[in-house]
Amino acid sequence: MNEKIKIMVVDDEKVVRDGCHRVLTGRGYEVIPAENGQIALDILANDAVDMILLDLKMPVMSGEEVLEITGKRYPDIPVIIITGHGTVDTAVECMKKGAYDFVTKPFQIDQFLLTITRAAEKRTLEQKARQFEEENIRNLYDLNLEKSRLKTMINCMGNGVMVTNRNLEVVLHNPALMRLMEISREVKNPAAIVEIINHESLINTLKQIQTGESSGSEAISQEIAVGRNVLRAISAPALGPENSIVGTVTVLEDITAFKELDQMKTDFVNMVAHELRSPLVAIKQQNSVLLEGLCGPLADKQRDLLTKGSNKIDALLELINDLLDVAKIEAGKYVQHRVPTDIGQIIEETVTLMEPRGKQRGIALSCTLENLKPIQADPKNIEEIFNNLIANAINYSPEGGQVTVTARGLGEYLEIKVEDNGVGIPPEELPKIFDKFYRVKHPKTRNVMGTGLGLAIVKAVVEAHHGTIDVESEVDKGTTFRILLPAIPQPAAE
Repeated sequence: MNEKIKIMVVDDEKVVRDGCHRVLTGRGYEVIPAENGQIALDILANDAVDMILLDLKMPVMSGEEVLEITGKRYPDIPVIIITGHGTVDTAVECMKKGAYDFVTKPFQIDQFLLTITRAAEKRTLEQKARQFEEENIRNLYDLNLEKSRLKTMINCMGNGVMVTNRNLEVVLHNPALMRLMEISREVKNPAAIVEIINHESLINTLKQIQTGESSGSEAISQEIAVGRNVLRAISAPALGPENSIVGTVTVLEDITAFKELDQMKTDFVNMVAHELRSPLVAIKQQNSVLLEGLCGPLADKQRDLLTKGSNKIDALLELINDLLDVAKIEAGKYVQHRVPTDIGQIIEETVTLMEPRGKQRGIALSCTLENLKPIQADPKNIEEIFNNLIANAINYSPEGGQVTVTARGLGEYLEIKVEDNGVGIPPEELPKIFDKFYRVKHPKTRNVMGTGLGLAIVKAVVEAHHGTIDVESEVDKGTTFRILLPAIPQPAAE
């Protein structure tokens, strides 16, 4: 036993007290003797015991009186009556009043120990049951407290929250959800999903999550329209034991203001770009007239200044065109006319077009084409991809450098690489190069002009054609851009 069972022996006969002490301590019990009932009550007032052996016939206070008092004050302590043969009937009456059992004098050791053992087990079981009950009450209290906290937090959230069970019934929702869904009536849980959500796309998403068709525990984000508002719904599985899916959790956020702001930004960019492009084109045309000598001969200094001005105008027009392209990409209107496209022809034409620029900087261009298949694409967009990548490779390559474009069929895809042996990109800057307006900072490329939008446009165009782009680079050794684009499936040979 981890803790000894404390047994109080209440008997006016010393021989009985000593006998019980000898037998019980030998069995691992702790024995507390008491000469009469009053002493026993005084001990109980200051010390806890697990069992009482109580003699009926004692001076000062009888066993019946002690039993009555302990039954009221200490009802959990089992009392075993010690009685002689002449008082068995009285002992039976005591059991009716709450005593656990009785033993008769002289004791039969085996029977005596059996009675003690049963009483000790009863006491131990009752204590454990009481502990379990107390722990259960504490757990229920903690559970209710956490549930109350959770409910308070969810109800105070500005975003809508909806939890469904396996049957796609709503078992938890907050006031913000009802406000976002424009529902004024009260909906009690559990409720059918269609009482709150009537968007088929979102319901289908929740069904996919329930059946495990979605990828693992990843959240699925989608936009839904409610009245004049736009909501972003982020849904994820609710996991139970052993990561089994027991329901779904959806958080809805009102993004109407962000959509309106984004549209305002796009409209502003379009307006500014168009308003700037027209006067710049006019100024460029006038400069061209002057440079061609149609308004009279120019001095060298005047020609130099006009040429520099025209170059600056070209840079501004390039920035405006890039801004317009970005606005179209964000609006989903950039890639529009997809047709079967020979990508090899576009690469050859682009390389031929860029060769004079490369020669001017002392850079050699070459291309290798192998086993190419047509792709479904917008030729103008594909041409812009290679214009950007090859122009960058030339700009960031040293004099005497080499720029190589390779394209080959790779199963169901076309792999295109644009490689240079230029200044390279530091590892910490690689994750940022496709960000809008980001340019790699390098002392050798300080004079390279650019908007920082080219690679962002390239990435957007590649992804719009269901492809991927990645980059590998090493400082002072060069950079390689690798593009994968899906080829048009070829009919099976008969």
